[in-house]
Amino acid sequence: MKAAVLKEPGKIEVQKVPEPEIAEDEVLLKVKACSICGTDRKIYQHGREQITGEQILGHEIAGEIIKTGSRVKYYQTGMRVTLAPNIGCGYCHICRQGWQQLCPDFKAFGIGIPGGFAEYLKVPAPAIRRGNMVEIPDSLSYQEGALLEPLACCVNARQAINIQPGENLLVFGAGIMGNFHLTLNRALGVSKIIMVDIDDYRLSLSREYGADYLINSKESEVKTEVEKITDGRGMDNIITAVPVAEVQKEALDLLDVTGSINFFAGIAGEEKIPVSSNQLHYQQQTLTGTTGSSVRQFRQAAKIASNNSIDLAKLITKKIELKDLETIFEKPEVIRKNLKIQVQFS
Repeated sequence: MKAAVLKEPGKIEVQKVPEPEIAEDEVLLKVKACSICGTDRKIYQHGREQITGEQILGHEIAGEIIKTGSRVKYYQTGMRVTLAPNIGCGYCHICRQGWQQLCPDFKAFGIGIPGGFAEYLKVPAPAIRRGNMVEIPDSLSYQEGALLEPLACCVNARQAINIQPGENLLVFGAGIMGNFHLTLNRALGVSKIIMVDIDDYRLSLSREYGADYLINSKESEVKTEVEKITDGRGMDNIITAVPVAEVQKEALDLLDVTGSINFFAGIAGEEKIPVSSNQLHYQQQTLTGTTGSSVRQFRQAAKIASNNSIDLAKLITKKIELKDLETIFEKPEVIRKNLKIQVQFS
């Protein structure tokens, strides 16, 4: 089969590799779609501790089951499935609480085990036993199914700050994840959604996805604009979807009483920001952080996408072939001008 193999940081080659062989408790998928994530770009540039040799990247995966081991009872050939990428150990106290993505010994497709930038993919037994293989709802295409992973990450953030219908929301960052937050919360009844970015092109995409207000923070002071929009009240909810410490500090100054913030994007290194404990205390505000999603939230994302007016396909702004992965990461202008770039297979 053909696969895009990360040889070393900065070098991907599309080459022929052996098709995976499955054991009696494993499943073989024919990959139909696999999207590029920011994590893939970081691994391409800098590598990853869990990757000590060559690896097939890609963890936003959708495919068809074409072979099952004799001990696999529920899943059948022909099923359309996607994968919650983080496989917890299943035994630690974190996994037993359902937070598999936070397991200190987790393995992930495209990192610790081969991912979806290949024609075929083996699903190991632990992923099957722990519920990581999720059926794609009939109403969704394979291409949309491959976007359930980033949508699930946004479900995690939404639940962490307990966004309620009718409340307002500000999202810092009009990149792909910012627009996923916009799309999810628009469908689930948020009243006013403000998108903040420094790029007018990305903000224009947010307008297409249903943003109520757009703020270019290079041209306008965010706090002044927020006060105008909310009649001086501030925000019920804020999500920071850009890896910038200054944005996190700014967000704290925009909250209404009882407001909530989710630090969604991680910050490189160990940079710290000042937080007023009295502000959180006396205004009864909530500060949270989230990363990835649990298997339960992944399954919730699948139900939300199938039952609500979420147009996931619209977020795919560029479709490529497997061979294009050899050079796509070397084209920052292509990455910057697109939201979700997806490898699609026949």
